[in-house]
Amino acid sequence: MEERGLRQRLARLRPRAVGGVRAATGRSIGWFARSVELAIVVAGWALVPVLPLLAAAVARDSQYARRYPETLVQVTRHIRATWRGRALSRMLVRKLEPAALRQPQPIVGSCTHCGNCCLYRSCVFLRFDEDGRSSCQIYGGRLWKRLTCGEYPVDGYEIDLYRCPSFAVSKDPAPPGRRVIPLVPAGRRAPGEEI
Repeated sequence: MEERGLRQRLARLRPRAVGGVRAATGRSIGWFARSVELAIVVAGWALVPVLPLLAAAVARDSQYARRYPETLVQVTRHIRATWRGRALSRMLVRKLEPAALRQPQPIVGSCTHCGNCCLYRSCVFLRFDEDGRSSCQIYGGRLWKRLTCGEYPVDGYEIDLYRCPSFAVSKDPAPPGRRVIPLVPAGRRAPGEEI
Protein backbone atom coordinates (compact mmCIF):
# COMPACT_ATOMS: atom_id res chain seq x y z
CA MET A 1 0.00 0.00 0.00
CA GLU A 2 2.85 2.41 0.79
CA GLU A 3 4.49 1.57 -2.52
CA ARG A 4 1.35 2.56 -4.41
CA GLY A 5 1.34 5.94 -2.63
CA LEU A 6 4.93 6.51 -3.70
CA ARG A 7 4.08 5.60 -7.29
CA GLN A 8 1.19 8.07 -7.26
CA ARG A 9 3.41 10.85 -5.92
CA LEU A 10 6.06 10.11 -8.53
CA ALA A 11 3.41 10.05 -11.27
CA ARG A 12 2.46 13.63 -10.37
CA LEU A 13 5.97 14.73 -11.30
CA ARG A 14 5.71 13.27 -14.81
CA PRO A 15 5.34 15.78 -17.61
CA ARG A 16 2.13 16.21 -19.55
CA ALA A 17 1.79 14.41 -22.85
CA VAL A 18 2.57 16.36 -25.99
CA GLY A 19 1.32 14.66 -29.14
CA GLY A 20 1.19 11.35 -27.27
CA VAL A 21 4.91 11.46 -26.43
CA ARG A 22 6.27 12.24 -22.97
CA ALA A 23 9.20 14.62 -23.04
CA ALA A 24 12.30 13.66 -21.06
CA THR A 25 13.02 17.34 -20.49
CA GLY A 26 9.69 17.71 -18.67
CA ARG A 27 10.59 14.88 -16.29
CA SER A 28 14.01 16.43 -15.66
CA ILE A 29 12.46 19.82 -14.98
CA GLY A 30 10.00 18.22 -12.53
CA TRP A 31 12.74 16.49 -10.57
CA PHE A 32 14.90 19.61 -10.60
CA ALA A 33 12.02 21.79 -9.39
CA ARG A 34 11.12 19.38 -6.58
CA SER A 35 14.81 19.22 -5.51
CA VAL A 36 15.05 23.02 -5.40
CA GLU A 37 11.82 23.14 -3.41
CA LEU A 38 13.17 20.58 -0.93
CA ALA A 39 16.34 22.64 -0.49
CA ILE A 40 14.33 25.82 0.12
CA VAL A 41 12.00 24.10 2.61
CA VAL A 42 14.96 22.60 4.52
CA ALA A 43 16.62 26.04 4.58
CA GLY A 44 13.33 27.51 5.80
CA TRP A 45 13.22 25.07 8.71
CA ALA A 46 16.84 25.94 9.55
CA LEU A 47 16.04 29.67 9.51
CA VAL A 48 12.72 29.49 11.39
CA PRO A 49 13.92 31.69 14.30
CA VAL A 50 14.70 34.64 11.97
CA LEU A 51 11.78 34.24 9.56
CA PRO A 52 9.36 36.37 11.63
CA LEU A 53 11.84 39.24 11.35
CA LEU A 54 12.15 38.63 7.60
CA ALA A 55 8.34 38.61 7.31
CA ALA A 56 8.25 41.97 9.12
CA ALA A 57 10.76 43.41 6.65
CA VAL A 58 9.00 42.00 3.56
CA ALA A 59 5.53 43.15 4.65
CA ARG A 60 6.89 46.39 6.11
CA ASP A 61 4.87 45.68 9.22
CA SER A 62 6.62 45.59 12.61
CA GLN A 63 3.68 43.70 14.07
CA TYR A 64 5.25 40.45 12.82
CA ALA A 65 8.29 41.12 15.04
CA ARG A 66 6.26 42.42 17.99
CA ARG A 67 4.08 39.30 17.96
CA TYR A 68 7.09 37.01 17.50
CA PRO A 69 5.61 33.81 19.07
CA GLU A 70 2.41 34.01 17.01
CA THR A 71 4.39 34.80 13.85
CA LEU A 72 6.67 31.84 14.56
CA VAL A 73 3.62 29.54 14.56
CA GLN A 74 2.40 31.13 11.31
CA VAL A 75 5.83 30.66 9.71
CA THR A 76 5.94 26.95 10.55
CA ARG A 77 2.42 26.49 9.13
CA HIS A 78 3.52 28.37 6.01
CA ILE A 79 6.54 26.09 5.48
CA ARG A 80 4.45 22.92 5.93
CA ALA A 81 1.79 24.19 3.51
CA THR A 82 4.44 25.16 0.95
CA TRP A 83 5.68 21.57 0.92
CA ARG A 84 2.17 20.09 0.94
CA GLY A 85 0.94 22.19 -2.01
CA ARG A 86 4.23 21.96 -3.93
CA ALA A 87 3.84 25.68 -4.62
CA LEU A 88 7.50 26.35 -5.40
CA SER A 89 8.03 23.33 -7.63
CA ARG A 90 4.85 24.07 -9.62
CA MET A 91 6.05 27.65 -10.14
CA LEU A 92 9.51 26.50 -11.26
CA VAL A 93 8.08 23.92 -13.66
CA ARG A 94 5.88 26.60 -15.26
CA LYS A 95 8.82 28.95 -15.68
CA LEU A 96 11.29 26.32 -16.94
CA GLU A 97 9.23 23.97 -19.09
CA PRO A 98 9.31 24.44 -22.87
CA ALA A 99 6.37 26.30 -24.37
CA ALA A 100 5.40 23.15 -26.32
CA LEU A 101 4.55 21.38 -23.04
CA ARG A 102 2.25 24.14 -21.80
CA GLN A 103 -1.47 23.62 -22.26
CA PRO A 104 -3.18 26.85 -21.18
CA GLN A 105 -6.69 26.54 -19.80
CA PRO A 106 -9.17 29.42 -19.80
CA ILE A 107 -10.18 30.23 -16.23
CA VAL A 108 -13.35 32.08 -15.27
CA GLY A 109 -14.52 33.51 -11.97
CA SER A 110 -13.44 36.16 -9.53
CA CYS A 111 -11.84 36.07 -6.11
CA THR A 112 -14.21 35.74 -3.16
CA HIS A 113 -11.41 36.24 -0.62
CA CYS A 114 -11.86 32.84 1.01
CA GLY A 115 -8.08 32.43 1.50
CA ASN A 116 -7.93 28.78 0.38
CA CYS A 117 -5.37 29.52 -2.34
CA CYS A 118 -3.08 31.18 0.20
CA LEU A 119 -1.34 27.90 1.01
CA TYR A 120 -4.52 26.38 2.46
CA ARG A 121 -5.08 29.53 4.57
CA SER A 122 -1.58 29.11 6.06
CA CYS A 123 0.37 31.92 4.39
CA VAL A 124 2.20 34.11 6.86
CA PHE A 125 1.02 37.23 4.97
CA LEU A 126 -2.68 36.28 5.04
CA ARG A 127 -5.07 38.28 7.22
CA PHE A 128 -8.83 38.03 7.77
CA ASP A 129 -11.16 40.90 8.57
CA GLU A 130 -14.15 40.72 10.93
CA ASP A 131 -16.36 39.50 8.05
CA GLY A 132 -14.02 36.59 7.32
CA ARG A 133 -12.71 38.05 4.05
CA SER A 134 -9.04 37.47 3.40
CA SER A 135 -6.46 40.03 2.39
CA CYS A 136 -2.75 39.83 1.64
CA GLN A 137 -0.17 41.98 3.40
CA ILE A 138 2.07 41.97 0.30
CA TYR A 139 -0.66 42.12 -2.38
CA GLY A 140 0.51 43.69 -5.63
CA GLY A 141 4.15 44.01 -4.52
CA ARG A 142 7.19 42.72 -6.39
CA LEU A 143 7.43 39.54 -4.30
CA TRP A 144 3.70 38.83 -4.70
CA LYS A 145 4.00 39.14 -8.48
CA ARG A 146 6.97 36.76 -8.62
CA LEU A 147 5.34 34.04 -6.52
CA THR A 148 2.52 31.73 -7.54
CA CYS A 149 0.18 34.24 -5.89
CA GLY A 150 0.44 36.65 -8.81
CA GLU A 151 -0.49 33.97 -11.33
CA TYR A 152 -3.17 32.03 -9.44
CA PRO A 153 -5.05 30.15 -10.83
CA VAL A 154 -3.10 28.90 -13.81
CA ASP A 155 -5.05 25.69 -14.41
CA GLY A 156 -7.74 23.38 -13.13
CA TYR A 157 -5.21 21.41 -11.09
CA GLU A 158 -4.53 24.46 -8.88
CA ILE A 159 -8.24 25.14 -8.48
CA ASP A 160 -8.82 21.56 -7.33
CA LEU A 161 -5.68 21.51 -5.16
CA TYR A 162 -6.85 24.43 -3.05
CA ARG A 163 -10.56 23.60 -3.34
CA CYS A 164 -11.26 27.07 -4.67
CA PRO A 165 -14.99 27.85 -4.56
CA SER A 166 -14.93 30.75 -7.03
CA PHE A 167 -12.78 29.84 -10.04
CA ALA A 168 -13.42 27.19 -12.69
CA VAL A 169 -11.97 26.03 -15.99
CA SER A 170 -14.09 27.37 -18.81
CA LYS A 171 -15.36 25.19 -21.62
CA ASP A 172 -15.08 28.17 -23.99
CA PRO A 173 -11.57 29.16 -25.08
CA ALA A 174 -10.39 32.58 -23.94
CA PRO A 175 -9.09 35.12 -26.43
CA PRO A 176 -5.31 34.65 -26.75
CA GLY A 177 -3.20 36.77 -24.44
CA ARG A 178 -6.16 38.00 -22.37
CA ARG A 179 -6.42 37.19 -18.67
CA VAL A 180 -10.06 36.77 -17.71
CA ILE A 181 -9.67 36.84 -13.94
CA PRO A 182 -10.33 40.13 -12.18
CA LEU A 183 -8.28 40.29 -8.97
CA VAL A 184 -9.71 42.75 -6.50
CA PRO A 185 -8.03 43.45 -3.14
CA ALA A 186 -10.24 43.04 -0.08
CA GLY A 187 -12.07 46.23 0.76
CA ARG A 188 -12.28 47.40 -2.85
CA ARG A 189 -15.13 46.69 -5.23
CA ALA A 190 -14.70 45.32 -8.71
CA PRO A 191 -15.72 47.66 -11.55
CA GLY A 192 -19.49 47.50 -11.95
CA GLU A 193 -20.01 45.75 -8.57
CA GLU A 194 -22.99 47.13 -6.66
CA ILE A 195 -22.90 47.99 -2.97
